[in-house]
Amino acid sequence: MANRKGFTLIELLIVVAIIGILAAIAVPNFLNAQVRAKVSRALADLRSIRTALGMYQIDNNRYINDPSEWAAAGIYQRGFQVWSPLTTPTAYLNGGAFFDPFVPQDNEISGAAWEAVMDGVYHWRNIDVMRRDNLQGGAQNSHPTAAYVARSPGPDRWYIQSPQRLMNWMAYDSTNGLISIGDIMTTDGGILGQGFQGQDGTPGNF
Repeated sequence: MANRKGFTLIELLIVVAIIGILAAIAVPNFLNAQVRAKVSRALADLRSIRTALGMYQIDNNRYINDPSEWAAAGIYQRGFQVWSPLTTPTAYLNGGAFFDPFVPQDNEISGAAWEAVMDGVYHWRNIDVMRRDNLQGGAQNSHPTAAYVARSPGPDRWYIQSPQRLMNWMAYDSTNGLISIGDIMTTDGGILGQGFQGQDGTPGNF
């Protein structure tokens, strides 16, 4: 028994302290890597959606219905069903591309996009329709060139209100902070991103 060796209490405390320091360094980096991966996925999905919408527009001479059009026809469309024209009968895009990695957990905080939040998909609005019908002041407040917007709330998981008012928006930009205010958005002009001067009335960089 006298020859048996083991760790002293001080040695164990040092090891525990080292493990704690390494964990404190590694865990935030791991979580940040997850956020960056989700941002990359959202950007890739929205680019694919923009391409699919372009093909649909060529074939049908218009973009897919705005949720308000389904409602006017007496058809209750959930978020994923709004995207269904891009999957059926012609598969312009695989249905899995519509599911948003940043969908808000609480529908009440995202009333601007409740139909998308319910199904966990990207939010869609046909700005041409909103402009035509003056939905939410679309005729006066729509972006002058955008025909539609598809968007994710981004890492802050909070949708910006009034989807037709692109010039009043803040686009997500990771240089403002990995988890910062702003939606990840695409229009027919492209992804709204770096350099987007959302709050001074200047159109964004497409």
